[in-house]
Amino acid sequence: MPEHLNQKLENIFKPYKTIVVAGGNWGDEGKGKIIDLVMEHYDLAVRYSGGANAGHTVKTPQGVKLVSHLIPCGLAQHKTCVMGRGEFFDARLFSEELAAAKQALGGGLPEIFIDHMSPLWTPWHSLLEGWLELSRGNTKVGTTGKGIGPLEGIYKLRVSPVAGHLLLEKEELVTVLKMLYGVMLPILEKVRGNIPAPESVAEELLSFLPQIGGRITDTSFVLHQALQNGKSLLFEGAQALGLDSHWGTYPFVSSGNSAAAGAAIGAGLPMQSFAATLMVVKTLPTRVGSGPFPSEMWEREEAMFFAKNHSELFGEGAGRAEFLSSMLKKINQKQATAPEMSQYFQVLGDERGATTGRGRSVGFTDIPWLQYACRINGPKWLALTRFDMLSGVKSIPVIVGYKYQGRLLQPGQLPPPWEMSKVETIKEDWPCWTEDISGVSEEKDLPQGAREFLSRLEKAVGVPILLVGTGPGREAAVVRGVA
Repeated sequence: MPEHLNQKLENIFKPYKTIVVAGGNWGDEGKGKIIDLVMEHYDLAVRYSGGANAGHTVKTPQGVKLVSHLIPCGLAQHKTCVMGRGEFFDARLFSEELAAAKQALGGGLPEIFIDHMSPLWTPWHSLLEGWLELSRGNTKVGTTGKGIGPLEGIYKLRVSPVAGHLLLEKEELVTVLKMLYGVMLPILEKVRGNIPAPESVAEELLSFLPQIGGRITDTSFVLHQALQNGKSLLFEGAQALGLDSHWGTYPFVSSGNSAAAGAAIGAGLPMQSFAATLMVVKTLPTRVGSGPFPSEMWEREEAMFFAKNHSELFGEGAGRAEFLSSMLKKINQKQATAPEMSQYFQVLGDERGATTGRGRSVGFTDIPWLQYACRINGPKWLALTRFDMLSGVKSIPVIVGYKYQGRLLQPGQLPPPWEMSKVETIKEDWPCWTEDISGVSEEKDLPQGAREFLSRLEKAVGVPILLVGTGPGREAAVVRGVA
């Protein structure tokens, strides 16, 4: 980011010694990029929820791509990284991620702490998740298969191994694992014949100890000391509010506390420790897996398989350019169907999951959902990503209201998740702009149509839009509303 814009960010965030960065849609909002922008002004990066099902993509200062699933995004900037108690710990993936990070960063790594009470992944968790998905039939959640639901559920049942158990002698670890094995075996035997024994699971887990052991500690105490010593902390969430286990579209959610309030639970700090929340939202929200998505343009399964069935459109080449050009023409002539609009934005934004590779189903800008997300997360600012995807579009439908059971819902009000399919969305056609804003980094350089769209959205949601993403690069962002 240009130095003058970086200075603006420093002036904005300097009064806030702690900040929570949380997602406001259903994940995939581009939190990694926003965290990367803000992280420069904080000392510690703290992950407070989620697990191996997250996928945050950032770049090192040298431009090397780094995909983070477990370690906080602050790793790319060599900041101290803390994996809080609210995060689910996969020792195998962590070791792989650590090796990739060493290569990307040229060998040296910052301090990385793992909480000793984080639920510990075993192969049994993934087997159980597979059985749970199978048993749901047509109502399956559409998980990533990383065992996240069982990790949280078994922890709540008080039979879970935790990261600190890796510091036990092998015989003691086997004893801990036998308890879980005894609970899960009657289920797993019904779906798979060859279930790994506690002894072999212990051997596999302990093989990762040389990379992990010295990092396991009480992270809440580490964070408390950091605050006492005047350090500044950035708390990064995984997934987003729509996938929060309590406040998302249950049961089609993840199993962590993705909401901003989850930072207090996952990090082990009192509520007064948190100064402000920056909520990241996508101009055109996306969703993978199953579950309610009121603003969705196209049928979910079709959208999810589109990327795999048309992989040639997702790489650079004449085919992609021709497809985008012809589809944009149809959109601007009001001849494009909703599925075609979804296809256009999927290809334009390369909407495929960083963890799963599944195509993401695209929705229209959804003001009622954002009002709900703001009601729960209470952000001081919004960061709006992928704004450049509207470049060249003359106008686009925007969801401005929800109607349910014949009445207009109040701002921030939602029906229960199982009734959300009955919501009638009220749309308005909002003007966009013809100019290409890719890479724009100054608000004054945005065309009038783009500035008016932002002001209109900001007023409707009721929260200032501080950051606007104008492309994938770190420097492709606008800082708004400051001198």
